[in-house]
Amino acid sequence: MEPHHPFVAAATALLAQWPGTRVSIARPPFGSDPDAFSIRSFEVDPDLRGQGVGTRLLARIAQEADRHGVSLHVEPALTRDGVLDLGVADWYARSGFVWNDPADPLGDGQMHRRPMPSTAPGLR
Repeated sequence: MEPHHPFVAAATALLAQWPGTRVSIARPPFGSDPDAFSIRSFEVDPDLRGQGVGTRLLARIAQEADRHGVSLHVEPALTRDGVLDLGVADWYARSGFVWNDPADPLGDGQMHRRPMPSTAPGLR
């Protein structure tokens, strides 16, 4: 991650508070938006799965993205071993991610999440 971007600093500090998780965030390989990042990998230790750890962490990452006006991108349709798994895409969708091409979601396999205005006081 780029240490000079405020979102990166916030995400790095956030991730340090979540033992048993590994998230890789980098600039997306496409586009030129200076305020866009890509979630390259998102892993939760097997003994912590099913407890909402990943869901809570993704919500916090999304909250930081909103706070810093950052778009997030992800390619959720393929698992690490290359098996098609749209359940992961559904999981991202619950945090506000949408398919780049809703008519053909698997055409490019990418989802994005634009910054959302906060409705909770004190988040911006």
